[in-house]
Amino acid sequence: MTSTMLCVREPWLILVSVALGAHHAAHHEQNWQEVRARRAGHPCTEGQIAAISVHAGPLALAALTSLKVPHPSPLWGNAGRSPDKTVQVREDSAGACIIFTCGGTLKGRNGTIESPGFPHGYPNGANCTWVIVAEERNRIHIVFQSFAVEEEYDFLSLYDGHPHPANFRTRLTGFQVPAPVTSTGSIFSLRLTSDFAVSAHGFKIYYEELQSGSCGNPGVPPKGVLNGTRFNVGNRIRYHCVTGYILDGHSQLTCITNTAGMAVWDFPVPICRAEDTCGGTLRGSSGVISSPDFQGEYKSSGECTWTILADTGDTISLVFTEFQLENKFDYLEVEGSEPPTIWLSGMNIPVPIVSNKNWLRLHFVTDSNHRHKGFTAQYQVKRSGDFKSRGVKLLPGRDNTSKFSIMNEGGIKQVSNYCPDPGEPENGKRVGADFSIGASVHFTCDGDHVLQGSKTITCQRVAEVFAAWSDHRPVCKVKTCGSNLQGPSGTFTSPNFPIQYESNSQCVWIITASNPNKVIQINFEEFDLEIGYDTLTIGDGAEVGDSRTIIQVLTGSFVPDLIVSMTHRMWLHLQSDESVGSIGFKINYKEIDKESCGDPGTPLYGFREGSGFSNGDVLRFECQFGFELIGERTISCQNNNQWSANIPICIFPCLSNFTAPMGTVLSPDYPEGYGNNMNCVWLIISEPGSRIHLAFNDFDLEPPYDFLAVKDGEAPNATVLGRFSGAEVPSHLTSNTHVLQLEFQADHSMSGRGFNITYSTFGHNECPDPGVPLNAQRFGDSFQLGSSISVACEEGFIKTQGSDTIVCELDGDRVMWSGLIPRCEAPCGGHFTSPVGVILSPGWPGYYKDSLSCEWVIEAEPGRSIKITFDRFQTELSFDFLEVHDGPNLLSPLIGSFNGSQVPQFLFSSTSFLYLLFTTDSSRSDSGFKLFYETVAVDRHSCLDPGIPVNGVRHGQDLSIGARVRFGCDAGYRLSHEEALVCEKNHWWSHPLPSCDAQCGGDIEGPEGIILSPGFPELYPNSLNCTWTVEVSHGKGVQFTFHTFHLEDHHDYLLLTENGSFAQPLARLTGSQRPPSINAGLYGSFKAQLRFISDFSISFQGFNISFSEYDLEPCEDPGTPKFGWHSGGGRLGIGDSLVFACESGYRLQGLREIVCLGGGRRVWSAPLPRCVAECGSTVSNNAGVLLSPNYPMNYDNNHECIYSVQVQAGKGINISANSFHLAQGDILKLYDGQDNTADVLGTFSGTAMMGVPLTSTSNHLWLEFYSDQDTTAPGFKLIYSSFELSHCEDPGVPQFGAKVSDQGHFAGSAVTYGCDPGYRLHGSSILRCMTGERRTWDHQLPSCIAECGGSFLGESSGRILSPGYPFPYDNNLRCTWTIQVDSGNTVSLQFLAFDTEASHDILKVWDGRSESEMLLKEVSGSLLPDGIHSTLNLVTIQFETDFYISKSGFAIDFSSSVATACRDPGTPMNGTRSGDGKEPGDLVTFVCDPGYELQGEGKITCIQVDNRYYWQPSPPTCIAPCGGNVTGSSGFILSPNYPHPYPHSKDCDWFITVHTDYVISLAFISFSIEPNYDFLYIYDGSSSSQLIGTFQDSKLPEKVESTSNVMHVAFRSDGSVSYTGFHLEYKAKLRESCFDPGTVMNGTRLGSDYKLGSSVTFHCDAGYLLQGYSSLTCQMGDTGRPEWSRPLPSCQAPCGSRSTGSEGTVLSPNYPRNYTRGNTCLYEVSVPGEFVLFGQFVVFQTTTHDMVEIYDGPLPDSALLASLHGSHSGTAPQAAQ
Repeated sequence: MTSTMLCVREPWLILVSVALGAHHAAHHEQNWQEVRARRAGHPCTEGQIAAISVHAGPLALAALTSLKVPHPSPLWGNAGRSPDKTVQVREDSAGACIIFTCGGTLKGRNGTIESPGFPHGYPNGANCTWVIVAEERNRIHIVFQSFAVEEEYDFLSLYDGHPHPANFRTRLTGFQVPAPVTSTGSIFSLRLTSDFAVSAHGFKIYYEELQSGSCGNPGVPPKGVLNGTRFNVGNRIRYHCVTGYILDGHSQLTCITNTAGMAVWDFPVPICRAEDTCGGTLRGSSGVISSPDFQGEYKSSGECTWTILADTGDTISLVFTEFQLENKFDYLEVEGSEPPTIWLSGMNIPVPIVSNKNWLRLHFVTDSNHRHKGFTAQYQVKRSGDFKSRGVKLLPGRDNTSKFSIMNEGGIKQVSNYCPDPGEPENGKRVGADFSIGASVHFTCDGDHVLQGSKTITCQRVAEVFAAWSDHRPVCKVKTCGSNLQGPSGTFTSPNFPIQYESNSQCVWIITASNPNKVIQINFEEFDLEIGYDTLTIGDGAEVGDSRTIIQVLTGSFVPDLIVSMTHRMWLHLQSDESVGSIGFKINYKEIDKESCGDPGTPLYGFREGSGFSNGDVLRFECQFGFELIGERTISCQNNNQWSANIPICIFPCLSNFTAPMGTVLSPDYPEGYGNNMNCVWLIISEPGSRIHLAFNDFDLEPPYDFLAVKDGEAPNATVLGRFSGAEVPSHLTSNTHVLQLEFQADHSMSGRGFNITYSTFGHNECPDPGVPLNAQRFGDSFQLGSSISVACEEGFIKTQGSDTIVCELDGDRVMWSGLIPRCEAPCGGHFTSPVGVILSPGWPGYYKDSLSCEWVIEAEPGRSIKITFDRFQTELSFDFLEVHDGPNLLSPLIGSFNGSQVPQFLFSSTSFLYLLFTTDSSRSDSGFKLFYETVAVDRHSCLDPGIPVNGVRHGQDLSIGARVRFGCDAGYRLSHEEALVCEKNHWWSHPLPSCDAQCGGDIEGPEGIILSPGFPELYPNSLNCTWTVEVSHGKGVQFTFHTFHLEDHHDYLLLTENGSFAQPLARLTGSQRPPSINAGLYGSFKAQLRFISDFSISFQGFNISFSEYDLEPCEDPGTPKFGWHSGGGRLGIGDSLVFACESGYRLQGLREIVCLGGGRRVWSAPLPRCVAECGSTVSNNAGVLLSPNYPMNYDNNHECIYSVQVQAGKGINISANSFHLAQGDILKLYDGQDNTADVLGTFSGTAMMGVPLTSTSNHLWLEFYSDQDTTAPGFKLIYSSFELSHCEDPGVPQFGAKVSDQGHFAGSAVTYGCDPGYRLHGSSILRCMTGERRTWDHQLPSCIAECGGSFLGESSGRILSPGYPFPYDNNLRCTWTIQVDSGNTVSLQFLAFDTEASHDILKVWDGRSESEMLLKEVSGSLLPDGIHSTLNLVTIQFETDFYISKSGFAIDFSSSVATACRDPGTPMNGTRSGDGKEPGDLVTFVCDPGYELQGEGKITCIQVDNRYYWQPSPPTCIAPCGGNVTGSSGFILSPNYPHPYPHSKDCDWFITVHTDYVISLAFISFSIEPNYDFLYIYDGSSSSQLIGTFQDSKLPEKVESTSNVMHVAFRSDGSVSYTGFHLEYKAKLRESCFDPGTVMNGTRLGSDYKLGSSVTFHCDAGYLLQGYSSLTCQMGDTGRPEWSRPLPSCQAPCGSRSTGSEGTVLSPNYPRNYTRGNTCLYEVSVPGEFVLFGQFVVFQTTTHDMVEIYDGPLPDSALLASLHGSHSGTAPQAAQ
């Protein structure tokens, strides 16, 4: 069904709503630009203005918006209002005006709820509430058939009862269809809220009533399957999951009756989770649940569900020990307690949770953005009645020692008698340090902060084994808004009301009664906070935030009728989160008597019994006849000054019978708009023989789908008197019988306002009472048959319907009036000639109509003038006009054009005609006008009376020719012109009458005055922006008194300030409540400013404000800044001043002098200055203090501060630390000069500068302070002073150097330096003390450095050091030194120290240049090498390092000598030598120790070539080899380089082989290798044999032995650390067991012990025969060695066999090898007689000439079954053909 209302619109006929910006950036920024809506004669009412919502984004949808229509009657006690019924208006492409309704009260056994516009998308800005009401004791079951709302921005909130926060159950969002929900009572509510941007399809919900014996369909979880279709008490259903999913929870559910007699499922619906996801079903008496990867930050983006199950009647306690989730984005949902669903998020440890069922379900959800620690919770199952404690909260301790566990190592419960340290709130303090059971601690906040939470918490025993605080530690949040309010009454609003309040607000209001014997009562005009996230907490007294004094915590849009304090004070605390807000609230307060709850009011269409409001008083409510009461019929005033419930509401029922003689019939929820899917029937029953008369007062139904049918009688086929739809009000109806039936039907979608009908009854022989027509008099009061009545219109009205007289007569068989009832109306225009008369606007005394054009002509006798006097005048300002022309038509001169309410007292024509034209536009109308006219004679010697300006006075009464009159204005008004009016000879005045206007803004000076809104006392114009500046005497303040105040609430407002800025005004005033007097001298200003803003639409009377001056209050002492003082004091009157100064090291920040301005806030001309320690400074005093930033508090991160100190010329500076404490990584550098190019005196961190005095060499110091981004510290306080300069400081001695000479340290003296052997001097060797202003050395102290490389030419001795020696050398070096001595000499190198990284950092020594390739030595490691001798007069030394480890390096002395023989070749390490000769031709022989191998030749000879003596070949070395084949009967195996550390990255393999009669015994003499990285493997045999063991670390292993004559030793080292290695000794040992006998082919062996006396046994596989002995025994043989008693047997496939038994195998000879030629084999198979034989070939392959024949019997002459050859596999072969 297409449902439209056609609205013809012009291009300017639009209300435009523009929403700009990305929707999901910082939630929503809204910029509403509104353009005045102007209608052009269409049927859309004021409540149906179309709107277009324009989105600056990728989506362009149908134009939608929502308008809130106020409800005049209370519903559910919402501040005297119903939940707003939102009328959704959409304009389609054809210009049709489509109206949606959302929300309403639903009754009936079942039904459907759809979101507005479903499935095409709900509108933005929706706020719809549905209330489903079932019969008493029944419940409501809802099933979601479709669900899609914008995730995280639009929500469907569910309430288990009326839409009150106390009944809040859950909030749904997103696109997943929720599970079914069942209420606990007979009322269930749903509320849809959408934001101002993207929407989705919406939802469709089916609801039904559940009888007390039905549990309802619990639904099917995703990926689940439900078995069972009956859901009554006693029925059972079962669940299982599809493949790939695991069922968590109870698979079987039973519908049972709980203790309250209600049918419920005994367990929750289980869930189906994927096999690889977290969660699970938990059973047992206790356990622990943790989020995934707890302590390691839980993974982003995921869901987990745990279900804890217990026995029927048991409860489960859940205690959290850790809880850190990302606030609002990650959350833990807990089901199964009270309330039914608990949502947990943030960083506070939650309250322990106790189930009210025998199960708990935990659902953990995390998004994809953040990672936090997660949570861990302990659960414990309690038997019924064991654990009912509630309301305790656990706090984390400061260290691990304060954490607790309920189990010790033995699994025994441990009882904790102490609570963890609760800590202190930031910006607050804690009082109390006793944390034992029963102890309490108290908390307070700093002055500008408000306490949120419990002021006092107590350590309690929980769950037998826990000690926990009774509440969280409170927090102290900074106040951002609010005020202190005084009685006896007043009004206040949330910030920006009615615009959205700020995010992260912390507002506090404290209301104090003027009479301490009174209490405070508040009621709410408006209230709307973001439900669940923003709250208004209301408490008793002045201890803001104390949880013990809380009266109510409000959120959403539900509030009580009244809230009353217990004392003379009340506090209110508004808290908003960081995201979406709402309009906030407007609250009225007043003082009332103590022990009273206040007047709660009376419901609309109802009345109240009782008038007492004191404690104990009871009020009873009833509804008017025909209305039904919803809510509590009786409420009582409780001792806490709160009513026991809100007042009820009276609603008109959908089904009812009326028997009273007169009454009213209303559509449901009239005039808010009826609901959808309605079918209502009302019967009006009068006395038999009478009839019923209907009068329609208002009518608006959706045409043609919603209609009202009126039937004459109660029968189903009764005559239909009328069927009505649309917005036209029907005419009166009269029944023919004594019963009228009204049937109202509404479809599933849009609705209208509804209808209001009154009825009356009358006799059968009389006519109905016609009433008295408006604007008329009626003559005659008898309505009997034959009677008549007459009607006469009042002056100014004419008869527009009916005749003057009507008669009650018989028409056929009906008694009725002879004609229509007369109607008198004011005409639109006319021609008047009578001397006096009245002219009324059409519709008077009601509003005139739109789009009028009415003309009146008043004609007087010639020579007479016409005077018009205005009695009433009110038209739409600026749009509807009355023109008065001096003549008979529109072309006559215009006397005036009037609109609004500003008209002169009277007007005169100059002729005998007046023409009046009244025109109205197509939109808004008003009451119109009533004016009198009369004709008057014209005076030929004077001008007509010019009149007096409205709100003005006239000076002068002479109206004769030539006379002058002047005018003035009342206070607050200004003349439109100042010229006097002169009566000229033509009897006309020289100027028009001036007007007195209330101006839009201006500057006003003086001790008192009046300020009026523009147009006052008439309506002010739209779109105003007026600013007034008021200035009174200096030293005075401005007081404003409000005499009249009436502005459009929320939209038009007046701002008042005294500092010229309206961003934070003193007051923001709106609405119609007259404000109290306001003083604008709070800040001591003698000026004040007012700004008046009106919007584009509705306006009201405005304001009348008087101002006067008053004496400002004097100032109070502002105090002294920390680290400072001020001069002056005593009485501090207005104009007095104070002068401030700071302690040394601090700078005054702010004005040095401030002046008292006074006022309510005791204001000074400037804030109190501060004494601050700044980041850096420039000082020139001879003594002073330098401070780190913010000293003595911690400095901030990322500072770069520069301090410059200059004293008198010729002086130096002493500086030392009075206090010095820097954090790690933060440093202070001091430079000896005027910038950072000077010498560094020192660089300090930590506390290093304490006790270290420093002295400059000139009159300048430069300091640089740096802090990093990590921790900070208190910083420093440095004291400096000056002194006379006389000498230079001792320059010191360079490391590895010494002073050669020292002449003293006075001006002009010098010091000379030199270096130790091996080091080179860098810098100047001579330092001279300067003689100018500066007493410092002319050069820096030199340094002595061991360089990388160098050249020594002709030096007989010297020293070579590794770079940086004795400190570690650098990486990636390549250093070369050359030593050249005299010809005929040689060079000797003696190592004093040597330590390099083995195998990686290498020193090489060449005999001659490196290119000669005569390498003398290559060394590395930490072993001190032997001396090295050259044979030439030139030696080259090269040192190379890698990128990794560095060590201390080396020191080498060199010397030269004359060569006469070969040098001593020495004895190799780990070896010996024979021969001591060194002369040419002498021979020396070398041998290595066991385990080492000779590298080089074993014999060398001394050779002489010219003057060169050397050994040929070079002397050898002995090394431990990396692996090899070892064959001796005994020997040693050493790790490479042993006993020095083995090289890195080695793979060494030794194979030890001895005689076959022997085994190998291996003993460990020394063993030390790097654990976990280097390994020694020993195998029994070759590398593929069994591993005997793997060895590492430094523990000496036990001896190992092989079982054969071969052993494999494998060593593996990695690329880093090396140890000394190993020293192993092996020996051949006579065997004591036999060798492994091996296995037989086609058989198996039993037995694996080969020692003397042991046996092994062999068996053949099926089909084979054993050849030889089946058992072998190990015994001592003739040779004296262990050997087996018999040869190894074999398993052979025989040529022929006899087989018996039920099954077996037959093999070809030698199978699986080829059979041999020339065989004839006979196989006989016999089975018991009662069986037959069945055989199948597994493998069959013969040549074509070889044949297998099968006979059916024991002999070859038996019947031939088959003759086979060829190849077959797996199937029986075919017989040969």
